Amino acid sequence: MGSRHSGPDTPRPPRRSAPSRTTLALLALVALLAGLLAMPLAAPAGAATDLASGKAASADSSQSGRPPSLANDGDTATRWCAADGGTGHWWQVDLGSSVALSGSEVRWEFARAYQYHVSVSADGSTWTRVADRTASTASAQVQSDTFAATARYVRITVTGLAASTWASIADFKVFGTDTGTPPGPVPDPALRAKCTGTSPIICHFDVSPGNYDVTVVLGDANAAGVTGVQAEARRTVLPAVSTAAGSYARYSFTLNVRQPEGQPTGQGGAGTPGLDLVFSGTAPKLNGIGMAAVSGPVLYLAGDSTVCDQPAAPYTGWGQQLPQYFKLGLSVSNYGDSGESSGSFLSNSALFPTMKPLIKSGDTVLIQFGHNDKSTTASAFTSNLTSLVTQVRSRGGVPVLVTPPVRRLFDSSGKLTSTALHVNGVGVDLPATMRQVAAAQNAPLIDLTARSKALVEGLGPSASAKIYLTAAADGVTDNTHFSSYGANEMAKLVLQGMRELNLSPVAYLR
Repeated sequence: MGSRHSGPDTPRPPRRSAPSRTTLALLALVALLAGLLAMPLAAPAGAATDLASGKAASADSSQSGRPPSLANDGDTATRWCAADGGTGHWWQVDLGSSVALSGSEVRWEFARAYQYHVSVSADGSTWTRVADRTASTASAQVQSDTFAATARYVRITVTGLAASTWASIADFKVFGTDTGTPPGPVPDPALRAKCTGTSPIICHFDVSPGNYDVTVVLGDANAAGVTGVQAEARRTVLPAVSTAAGSYARYSFTLNVRQPEGQPTGQGGAGTPGLDLVFSGTAPKLNGIGMAAVSGPVLYLAGDSTVCDQPAAPYTGWGQQLPQYFKLGLSVSNYGDSGESSGSFLSNSALFPTMKPLIKSGDTVLIQFGHNDKSTTASAFTSNLTSLVTQVRSRGGVPVLVTPPVRRLFDSSGKLTSTALHVNGVGVDLPATMRQVAAAQNAPLIDLTARSKALVEGLGPSASAKIYLTAAADGVTDNTHFSSYGANEMAKLVLQGMRELNLSPVAYLR
């Protein structure tokens, strides 16, 4: 910002007569009204504080292995599920004592139509309905409700379900009265003014490469909304959130900005310099945006086309789906690139040589290769992975090896073939070799091959098709690359592995 004082060559403004008291009062009133109109409406009080996390939960029934505690354990990759596909099932949380409440948020298992209502109680016996979605047709995966009540117990009851859908909740939050400043940058009307369009709403900000804390306030005073948020090259930052008319939901997250914004080698286009946000959904509603440059922990991704920020639909890398699971404070920097092997990633100047100097002490680096190491020998694969591990550690980073996800190639018995399991053209079992490197280097490992094998074989040849690209749904048949749904399923498997290893990024999970 420049000096507030005029320089020596700045002409003095002409002297004016002093305004009257009436004029001053009118000017003050106009300024106040202008400020109020420009100010974004507030998010629900307490939107930053989840009172339900880790509290005692119960339900009318549960599916085996899906107990009530999984709906408020802080892990969106786990879920509570009712014992059957009927309606009327409920889940509730005991907050421990009566507190002032300002709203709730439910993340369903799927982005499908769920009808429900939310009720509260001081004693667990007498209930008062505070949010009614029993006639809703919204299919957003995340639904937010604003209300004012004082209660100890909060219950959600499912009254209607889409076909082939059970009552199943991945996460349920209860918000209390906010006694402090919500985390994240304060929304700035000047930033909201840079956005154009209504469906989608597109925002572009001319900022330099780096990491940025971003706050978004979703909702509208007069209309219901269903809003999802993507950043840069189709990175999912927030799944579709439903807001009732007059209700607002505030979210803050940390984003990585890079140029090119998608794949580091520019495949599929370089995008535009700066930060791009796209608010889509069946009825996107954006009230305000705040932004601030930051320097904090980063989760780096090193991989191939199954990981990368794919620039064009329907192709989706699992790395594109990761950001939605992390809250403010951690950014995901995806250096995955199509067609890369363990060797080419090391040698291409746009890839590891560019990423390595950015790694700071404590940053985590997920390293997945194998899909394109079709003729790599065991010794070369071992050498490449060892070099990546060693060089990440030289920067103070934490390298985590990730075995490659399976291809959808079944044999006549309904099992995945050796090619699907990444035994390459020269007979090298690439996942097994990676496990050996992890053991030799004492490096953490996420066995995504084994996890995805269990998922894909468990679904079988037909049902597993939705994980990959199909001619009917996507206009292309591809048994290696993922649909948006499939990439999200793979991302959740990676997150499960991260939790089991207790890696530092899990502290930032929503």
